[in-house]
Amino acid sequence: MSELLFETDWLSSRPVYYNEATGAAARSVNEVIDFAEVELDPEGLAGYLAAGYAVFGHTPVRGVRYLPPSARLWRDDGGRLRVEELSLDLADRLTQRHGEDEIVEMLRERVRAAESAAEGDIVIPTSGGYDSRLLNLMVAEPARVRSFSYGATARQWDSAEVARARRLALKLGERWERIHLGPFHSYLDTWDEAFGPAVHAHGMYQMEFYRRVRERCHGGELVLSGVFGDWFSGKGDARVPPPVNPRDVERLAFTYGMHADVSACALPHSGELAERYFETNREALRSHRWRVVEAVRARMMVLHYLLRVPELSGFRSDAPFLDIDLACAMLALPDERRQGRAWVVDYLRSRGALLEGAGGNSRYWLYWPVMRSQPLAPLDEDLLAEVVRRDYVRWINRTVGWQGLWYEGYQRLTRVPGLRRGAAWLRARGLHQRRLEAYHAYMTLRPLQRLLQKRDAARAGLLETPAVRVHTPEPAAGLAAGSGGKPDATAQELAS
Repeated sequence: MSELLFETDWLSSRPVYYNEATGAAARSVNEVIDFAEVELDPEGLAGYLAAGYAVFGHTPVRGVRYLPPSARLWRDDGGRLRVEELSLDLADRLTQRHGEDEIVEMLRERVRAAESAAEGDIVIPTSGGYDSRLLNLMVAEPARVRSFSYGATARQWDSAEVARARRLALKLGERWERIHLGPFHSYLDTWDEAFGPAVHAHGMYQMEFYRRVRERCHGGELVLSGVFGDWFSGKGDARVPPPVNPRDVERLAFTYGMHADVSACALPHSGELAERYFETNREALRSHRWRVVEAVRARMMVLHYLLRVPELSGFRSDAPFLDIDLACAMLALPDERRQGRAWVVDYLRSRGALLEGAGGNSRYWLYWPVMRSQPLAPLDEDLLAEVVRRDYVRWINRTVGWQGLWYEGYQRLTRVPGLRRGAAWLRARGLHQRRLEAYHAYMTLRPLQRLLQKRDAARAGLLETPAVRVHTPEPAAGLAAGSGGKPDATAQELAS
């Protein structure tokens, strides 16, 4: 007799982790790690460093795995775990053509189904991009919408995202507000308790964002997320070149530079996980549509935080674009209509929502101000020597330590007309990018440092229960993507 513990949807939009040795299974990786017995998995570690998150079903911890998309996790009477991978008709779905009007109607139906099932206000984090614009346009009752935006530039109030979102809300008669992001490095430990050594500490600004949104809302509201709408509607096609050998598989991870240097890994590794994946999926990956699906599945390990973080603050979350029927219908559109997301552009234009001329500053400076206002503590070189070379940690600490001052000096150069050429000279020589590389490497190694700290504390009998635990719901069949989810029992701990 076997017990069904979990089932993942077609994208594994709500990851499930399990421990092969202990039989533990949960939606939080920290809940399945036996910290006193932690050993590093060389292949899982190398994959994590290269991508910035867990890949190929492995985490950096030996024996701690995660369930693939469209799979079930069973436990037999002896406590042993078994993974059952389910078959999907994705190949057929990707050949079924739908008209653009039909796809728009499918999106509208999914948004309004979530809307009708929710009580009270509907929160839409509105970046001003195509996806959040589409979500706003599909809502039946705009008066229920609380639209919130943050600026992704140093001058947050003058961001292009803010300018477009403000104009859209005015057009639709929605309540809109700009959220000013404060120093979000204070969420490093909270992030670790929620995501552990499976994801780099990237989305802490979202914790700050939803904390401030929660202050403005009454509780229980639905959050509509536009996650991966861009990839399914056409933007992802050009991003995913076909892999011709196992080394090219890393491209599917789409790190955007948010990772560490795998060549600094202190443990020998062979790359066998990438080779195994490449050989298994070689034929399917010749299809550019299938490559988009696989890239989204890989990136879901990171971007599920866009659903998870709102829930930690007491919201419900729903992601209409992750619905399998809608996503496949968008993927199956003719290439010429997907290129440049032409079909989306035409629809937005027909609704008067093509707002690219709204103004605002589009320079991306999200991380730099917080580096100056909230300097990062140096990484522990001795502890991380188990993971990466010491000289690499020294370089990260040295570079990150200067980032606040570098940012301030760079900003002064850009403000003085006679010195702007100096700022351009710095950018042309890659100094700006090198500092971002150090920051991203820091955020990739920080969860590993916390893992090793907890291991040592557990072995010394000093490991305390974390202040914020991410509790697993009762074992049940997996959530279908786009069906929403319940907030955790401890959500108010984070909200407070």
